[in-house]
Amino acid sequence: MNYYLVSISKSNTEGFTYQSSKDIPLYTKVKVQVNRKDKFGYVVQKLEKPEFKCLDIDEFYEDFLTEDQIKISKFISSYYFSNLSLALDLFTPFSDKELLEEIDIQTKVELSSKQQKSLDFLEKNRTALLFGDTGSGKTEIYIKAIERALNKNQTAIFLMPEISLTPQIEKRLKEHFKDLIAIWHSKITKKKKGKILEDLTVGNIRVIAGARSALFLPLKNLGLIIVDEEHDESYKSNTNPKYHARDLAVLFGDRLGIQVILGSATPSMKSYEKFPTTRLKGQYFKGSKEFIFKTPTDDILDEESLSVLQKSVSEKKQSIIFVPTRANFKYLVCKACSETVECPFCNVAMSVHSFKKVMKCHYCGYQDQIPHQCHNCGSDELESTRVGTAQVVDFVKSKIDCNIEQFDRDTVTTDKKLKDILNRFNSGEIDILVGTQMLSKGHNYHNVDSCIILGLDYMLASADYTADEKALSMLYQISGRAGRAGLAKVIIQTNNENFFASYLGDYEIFLKENIVFREDLYPPFMKLAKILFEDPNVVKIEKNLQEMLGKLKAFKPSIEIIGFGECPINKINRNFRAQIILRSKSSKDLLYAIANSRNSLAKIDIDPIAFT
Repeated sequence: MNYYLVSISKSNTEGFTYQSSKDIPLYTKVKVQVNRKDKFGYVVQKLEKPEFKCLDIDEFYEDFLTEDQIKISKFISSYYFSNLSLALDLFTPFSDKELLEEIDIQTKVELSSKQQKSLDFLEKNRTALLFGDTGSGKTEIYIKAIERALNKNQTAIFLMPEISLTPQIEKRLKEHFKDLIAIWHSKITKKKKGKILEDLTVGNIRVIAGARSALFLPLKNLGLIIVDEEHDESYKSNTNPKYHARDLAVLFGDRLGIQVILGSATPSMKSYEKFPTTRLKGQYFKGSKEFIFKTPTDDILDEESLSVLQKSVSEKKQSIIFVPTRANFKYLVCKACSETVECPFCNVAMSVHSFKKVMKCHYCGYQDQIPHQCHNCGSDELESTRVGTAQVVDFVKSKIDCNIEQFDRDTVTTDKKLKDILNRFNSGEIDILVGTQMLSKGHNYHNVDSCIILGLDYMLASADYTADEKALSMLYQISGRAGRAGLAKVIIQTNNENFFASYLGDYEIFLKENIVFREDLYPPFMKLAKILFEDPNVVKIEKNLQEMLGKLKAFKPSIEIIGFGECPINKINRNFRAQIILRSKSSKDLLYAIANSRNSLAKIDIDPIAFT
């Protein structure tokens, strides 16, 4: 009889011991019983006969994880403070060991001398940053890099933020790689995902373009990982394990000898500081922009902005309007007592959704009718603060005769709706598109000659050490959608013209000037960790927080406690919330201190990007 430690999928356990009369290879997928229920898992270790009685392994499959997948899973488990089973669950297993047949592919892409120079630079470095201005032709370089990999009998992963996976980028990639490429993201059906995995197994698909989960698919002989928009926060998982796909892509490169290309028009300071960089300036397209700054007024848009939009409509051109807030308003405030209409289960303001005639909490999903009186003082003087996408649509409709539509997660709820609205905008059926940051990703439209950007001041004022980086990056990304063919006007509504105007010419100036302020304080020079405590019982939270603080103090000065107490949003979905923020120059010291101080209530987030 053989005895095995089996890691149980979708489980918080460290695994259980099972027996089998058959010799089962390590890392094989198996079916076992847990509390009389069928569960799947992986054989992770062969054991000596234990003193206790074991259940049998019911069944084992041809599916298996590779030794490399296991090693990376163990890293994820230890670094991100997750149990091994959840780390293993990230990976899709292989189902056979057949080698790929060689292919020969020649794309029609021709690179300029600048682009060719950048491609050659990327080839010479295991991991490198392609710092290319919006519209400078980064995608063409990606395509040639993929072509090179395929002709070396390798496969490739092309990671993008999920909202970048538009029909347009899919069409463009398929134009060059035909059926060798597949798109992978959360809105794809289970049936279609199954077909993609089948085609990967037999080698019909050699390239996967997808969101962060695509990194864990079973590609044979993987030789290239591209991380486009590497600065984007959506690469960070908000569920356990709280990994960052860009950082794991770099780890894959180091551990498995894979070429990794990080690309962005507004790269993160971390990547800019850490990796060899090739700079691609200018636009691949023949276009230009005129930037106009406006001080925010009581009206959503002033007369000049409306005039610019009207001119675009009259000349059969198109416009985009960026708003950082979904719904109609961020919140309602009482003019008499200044109380905000809040969610009863979360200490956050509720957003007005006038189309559905409700207020909604974007944290727990609670909905209620729009109130007519203040719950605190009874006044009926409730006013909206911060403009949202739906309100902008209504305002512009009242001023201009045009086809205008909303483009955010409230309206784009399925892959079909995404394709529909982008196809109609691409074909010219929509004159003006009003949206959130979804506007900034993966769109390449040559008819947009005006762009209006609202609400950057709210981003700039957020309690986040990367607030200036995020606000300026968003300005670059949104304005990059306009002026790809001819002159475009970009109107920026802000009280911080001096800040934004200083860096409009070259994002690299911002990086060089501001990276010095991060030294000895923030990444990329320091490691951060957030320890979150959540529970309906405030006393329990305080007890656990103080207990961990006491233990952490023993690890000074190698780690620094830079803050603790209530979270800025101190209640979500009936749970009260508190946190500890840690800093250290050494990842090893930080992880060791947390591992030896944590308690059962503490949730660990290494390299956090949100502090609310």
